[in-house]
Amino acid sequence: MSGFGTPAHLRRDRLSDKIAKDIQDRVLSGELTVGDRLPSERDLMAHYGVGRPAVREALLWLNKTGMLSVSNGDRTRVTEPDPRDMLQLLSGAAKMLVARAEGIRQFQKTRIFVEVALAREAARLATDDDIADLEAVLLRNESCADDIPAFSATDDAFHHRIALIAEDPLLDALYHVVLELLEEQRRTSLSHPESLGKAQAAHRRIFEAIRDHDADRAEAAMRDHLETVIHTYWGIREQASSSP
Repeated sequence: MSGFGTPAHLRRDRLSDKIAKDIQDRVLSGELTVGDRLPSERDLMAHYGVGRPAVREALLWLNKTGMLSVSNGDRTRVTEPDPRDMLQLLSGAAKMLVARAEGIRQFQKTRIFVEVALAREAARLATDDDIADLEAVLLRNESCADDIPAFSATDDAFHHRIALIAEDPLLDALYHVVLELLEEQRRTSLSHPESLGKAQAAHRRIFEAIRDHDADRAEAAMRDHLETVIHTYWGIREQASSSP
């Protein structure tokens, strides 16, 4: 095949892994670039001297990593990896971690690191449009004082709008993955009768610090907010475990 040189020797075991690595190496070396089409499955089978299952398994794995786009009716293409797809590959192991108390604590700490950094960046970088959008989301959140599902949705929107100000796709993806893993923590914390009021007051302090471009104050407000959520969660867990 033109432009697709002879492959290195492939052992008969784990052929799909070898094929995936060969294609990956071609992408990383620049031989294949974003938008390039790969040969058809039939041509790849002939090229590597393997059956269809090995080729399909290799392509599907590279599709899962975000390196390739595999679709019915069109040739496989090299794509620009999405940071969210890359982090989702870790979600299986991460879910095992959050099944244990220590794993939850680790991800709570990670969330603080990520969101504190995002709050600082937001205070530094926020434009007038960013501030107007963030205030609009905050006002929607403040209008949900007695509606936990609506509060949860607007809470997500508030934190996500802060994340968007940094314009960092990897941080944004990490924020979403960690938030998803801590969903049970968030639901539990919101069940406390004082949680919504405390969270709304914290959101207001975070917003005002970002509006005033005060990075130190934004960092402190976000840290205090998340530490309060964590404290509430473990307090509820401890109370539940000690109840008869």
